[in-house]
Amino acid sequence: MRRLIIADIKSPNFMGKCTGHFFAVAHNYYGLFKENVETLVAGGPVYRQQFEKELLSLPNDVLLCGESKFKNKWKYFQNARSLFRKAIGDTIVIQQGGVITSFLAIAMFYHRQSKLFLIQYSNEGLRSFLGRMLYKLCKSKIDGIICPNDMVGKVYERPYCVVPDYIYLDRKEQIDIPFCEKKYDVCFVGRIEKEKGVLDVARKIAETKYRMVIAGKVRDIQLGEKLQALNSRCSNIELHIGYVTDEEYYGYIRNSRFCILNYQGEYSRRSSGVVLDTIFNNVPIIGKRCKALDFIAQFGCGYIYENLEELSLEGILTEQNYERYLTNIALYKQKHVEYAEKLMKFLGL
Repeated sequence: MRRLIIADIKSPNFMGKCTGHFFAVAHNYYGLFKENVETLVAGGPVYRQQFEKELLSLPNDVLLCGESKFKNKWKYFQNARSLFRKAIGDTIVIQQGGVITSFLAIAMFYHRQSKLFLIQYSNEGLRSFLGRMLYKLCKSKIDGIICPNDMVGKVYERPYCVVPDYIYLDRKEQIDIPFCEKKYDVCFVGRIEKEKGVLDVARKIAETKYRMVIAGKVRDIQLGEKLQALNSRCSNIELHIGYVTDEEYYGYIRNSRFCILNYQGEYSRRSSGVVLDTIFNNVPIIGKRCKALDFIAQFGCGYIYENLEELSLEGILTEQNYERYLTNIALYKQKHVEYAEKLMKFLGL
């Protein structure tokens, strides 16, 4: 039987840490399929931090600090060539990272000796002329696209499978913190970007009775300075700017009663791993109505608002609402059994 390879060709390394969703997706897919098929995780040296026996080693990490773009691309191509040679006859699922570069790598180094699937969270790779031209070169080599909605799947014009970014795995050892013992009323965790609207949320909550935690990396220096200035003037917001470990990330989520997401722009159109991380840890969402949160509204896993200025937290942040949303989250998790079966069938496992 062919193996299943969950591959991160980019293997981003920021000061010795792999940032973003890459480890989480690798763990999720490995957990989903390891009982049914031999499953390996392919990645650069940074992957040795969390994967040992199940690791298919690629030669490089792409350093996000202190390395030229040319060297980054060269490392990417070396990883791609190594992956395609080591995984001949296997089923390969490539995580989204360096989309346009991945199109060129597939065109140059992949020779249809395996089954090849790509995870794509948005259509960003096809928005530029260069991206569209490179995709044409590799399109016929791709067996399928794994994506969060039909809108993304259709633009790639290949067979596609719509499933959430992560599929729920029952963790029986998970112990939830009771509502009354949680440290924060609301949280915002993960990479902090302007289009996630966190500054507007912080301004709304500042100097109220509600306690909020904001934690994550900030690429926009001015945004970070504004958050720090606001934080210095109020005592109810706890701010942690910088790299957040997995333990810290999930700790902030589990210690919060609700997670608030004010997505705008690109983030309102694409899927969000933070949303799934949050509800899988039994924390309801308060979020602005957008494509990324459609399923929250559909399954009743939280409260969806139209306008942040008109949002009244007083009637939402209650234990009664919290318990009601948890009941709906439990029902939504049951739906993920179907998603796992659907994905397994799509991959031909």
